[in-house]
Amino acid sequence: ASLEKLMDTADAKAAFHKFLKKSYEHTQLDYWKESKKLSFMEAGEQEKYAKEICVQFLGMTASEASALSVAQVTKKGAEFYKVLANDAFPRFVKSKSCDPVVDLLLGDTSRIDASAGLIWSKYK
Repeated sequence: ASLEKLMDTADAKAAFHKFLKKSYEHTQLDYWKESKKLSFMEAGEQEKYAKEICVQFLGMTASEASALSVAQVTKKGAEFYKVLANDAFPRFVKSKSCDPVVDLLLGDTSRIDASAGLIWSKYK
């Protein structure tokens, strides 16, 4: 599974967000998700929303946020995604916090457990 795929499932997204909240990294995820919305907006809306994202998630003042272009805000979102995908996501997958997500994605695991009978009995 990839981080992008994980974001398609509401329960998985919530579990990852909760995991990130423990280490105060959830704002990176929120910033990335909001910055993705910019590509679907008209130019004037993009500039206004980009400033709002910076104020809300980066703690910038409105004047500081005004100095950034939409491209810079989008680039920062891509940087956050890269950090999340290469660092936080692997830690999440290895943690117990991911167990409910695995159960959700796999569904009924009794079939998987039953596959043990398919292995040659003398195989060690």
